[in-house]
Amino acid sequence: MQLEQLGPYRLGKLLGKGGMGTVYQGVDTDTGEAAAIKILSPSLAAEEGFRVRFEAEIESLKKLRHPNIVRLHGYGEQAGTLFYAMELVSGTSLEDELRSGRRFEWREVTQIGIKLCRALKHAHDHGVIHRDLKPANVMLTADGEVKLSDFGIARMFGNTRLTSDGGVLGTAEYMAPEQASGGSVTERADQYSLGGLMYSLLAGRAPFRAKSLVEMLQLQRYAEPDPVTRYAPQTPAELARIIHQLLEKDPQRRFSNTMILGRSLEAMERGLSISLSRGEDFVLSTSDDPPVAPSGYNPQTPTMSPTELESMLAGQEHERVAPDIQATEATMAYDVEAPRPADPPPKEPPSQSDTGGGRFIKVDEQAALPSHDEHAGLFSPQTWLLVTALVLLIAAGWYLMQPPSADRLYQRIEAATADGDLEQMKAALPDVERFLQHYSNDPRAEQVLAMQEETQQNHPVQTAYTQAKRLAVLNSELAAEKFQAIVDVYDDGEQSPETVRHFVRLSRIKLKELHKQIERRSAEDRVVVESRLEKAQVLAASNPPAARKIYEGVVTLYADKPWAAPLVQQARTAMAEIDSAEIDSAQAATKD
Repeated sequence: MQLEQLGPYRLGKLLGKGGMGTVYQGVDTDTGEAAAIKILSPSLAAEEGFRVRFEAEIESLKKLRHPNIVRLHGYGEQAGTLFYAMELVSGTSLEDELRSGRRFEWREVTQIGIKLCRALKHAHDHGVIHRDLKPANVMLTADGEVKLSDFGIARMFGNTRLTSDGGVLGTAEYMAPEQASGGSVTERADQYSLGGLMYSLLAGRAPFRAKSLVEMLQLQRYAEPDPVTRYAPQTPAELARIIHQLLEKDPQRRFSNTMILGRSLEAMERGLSISLSRGEDFVLSTSDDPPVAPSGYNPQTPTMSPTELESMLAGQEHERVAPDIQATEATMAYDVEAPRPADPPPKEPPSQSDTGGGRFIKVDEQAALPSHDEHAGLFSPQTWLLVTALVLLIAAGWYLMQPPSADRLYQRIEAATADGDLEQMKAALPDVERFLQHYSNDPRAEQVLAMQEETQQNHPVQTAYTQAKRLAVLNSELAAEKFQAIVDVYDDGEQSPETVRHFVRLSRIKLKELHKQIERRSAEDRVVVESRLEKAQVLAASNPPAARKIYEGVVTLYADKPWAAPLVQQARTAMAEIDSAEIDSAQAATKD
C-alpha cells in the first residue's frame, strides 16, 4: 500500500531508492516546511536490536547544528515503519557532478575541503565520526554551498548483510585502511576519506580502481595511489602534498585534527592567491616516480577471501558497511565513535506526537544550546560582572604567556622564506626554533627543520645546493646541470670537509632523481610534440601561417631541451620551407 502520510509529513514524489530504504519529498502539514523523508527497509526494522540502535544513534546527533551538515528534523515509527526526516537540499551531489564529466579546479576543491573540515570538526567535537565520506554524500546546493550528509551509515546499518560487491564498492573506494581491515576507527579515518574525495575531484577518478570489493579493500590497506598531479597537472605542490598526507596508511601520519587541516588549506589558498595577485606563477607539483605497492603485494591474490571479508564486515561491531542508497536528494544517518548511553528523553516532550498508533519526535532546534537562566538567581549582576572581569584577566595573562599557535608561526616562517632571501630566512630563526620546540609533532615540523638547515650556511656548496634544489621545481634540466656542476667542482673524495662531502652526496642523489624524472617526462612530451608537428605538416598545404605558428612554438618551447633537438631542427627546417615557398610565390606574383 502506498504511504501518504508519516508523522506530520505528507509524502510527495519519490527522490531515490536503495537497499537500505526509500527517500521521498515531504511537506510538514503543520508548518509547510519541505523535507526529505527516509523510510527504512522493513527487513532492517525486523532485525533484532535495530530499533534500539536506531534511536540511540539518532539521539546522539541532536546537538549537531552546522551550516555544512544536512540538518535532522526528526524521526519516528508508524505502523511498524521506521523513518526519519532531514533537511531537503536543492542541488546535486559531487558524485553526480563527477559522473557528468566535471573536473574541479584546485580553488574549488580547496574551498570544498575547507567547508568539509569545518563540518567534520563540529561533528568530531560532539563525538561523531562520519565513517562514510564520499562524493555521493556531499551535496552542492543551488547557491554553491556544501552540505555533508549520511553520517555513520556504515555503523547505523551494521547488522545488514552484503548484497553484492558492487553495492559497497562506492564506499570502499574512500575507506581508510584501518577501517578496511576492521581495526579501531578514529577521527583520522574521516581525514583519509576526505583526501580520497579531494583527489577524485581533481583527477576525475578515485585514488584506486579495482574489479571487486576484496581487491579494493586490499588496495586501500597496502597500495599507494598515483600522484594526483599525474591526472591533474595544474594542482599546486602544497595542495598535492596535503592530499597525499591525508592518504597516508598510518593514521598518525595524517593531520592531528581537522581544524589544523582546514587552517592549512586556508593558509595555502591565501598564499597562492597573494602570489597570483602579484603576477607570480605558483609552483606546480613535480612528483618523482609514482609510489607503488609493497613488494609481494598482488591484488589478484588477496589476503582475505570473500567469505572472510563478508564475515568481517557483517560480524564485527567496529566496522560494518552498508550498500549505498542512490538518491538525488541528501540522506542522513549518524554514528558515534563508541557506544554510549542515549541522552535521557525530556519528561514531557512537547515535540513528540502520536499518529495512528505511531510516534514522531522532532529535534528541538534549541536542544544543543546551553541554558542561560538555570542559575540566574544565585548571583547578582554585579557579582557576575566581577567574576567575568576576573576570568578575563586570568585568561588574558594565560594567553600572553602562551607561545603563538603552530599555524601562526608557520605562516610567519613561510612568509620570511618565500623569496629565498638568506637574510630574511635568518631573521625568522627565532620563530623556527619556537616551532620546533613547541610543535615538534606537527606534520610541518620536517619542513621547518629543512628551512632551519638552509639558513645555517657555512660553505658556498650549501648555497649552491639550496639554489639548485629550488630550481628543480621549475626547470629539471637546468637543475640537473647545477647539481652536476656541484659534483664536478667540490668532489675531492675524503680530502673534502664533511660538510662538503655531505652536499656532494645529496647532489648525486638529486641528480639520479632528476634524470629519472627528465627521462619520464621527455618521453611523454616527445609524443605530444611529435603529434603537433604532424598536425602542422597537414596544415602546411592548406594554411601555411597556422602551420608556421606551430613550428615556431615548438622551437620557442623546446629549443633548450636536449632530448627535443631533432624535433626542434625538424620544426626549423619546415619553417624555412614555408618561408621559401612564400618568397617564391611573391616573386611569381610580381612577374605576373
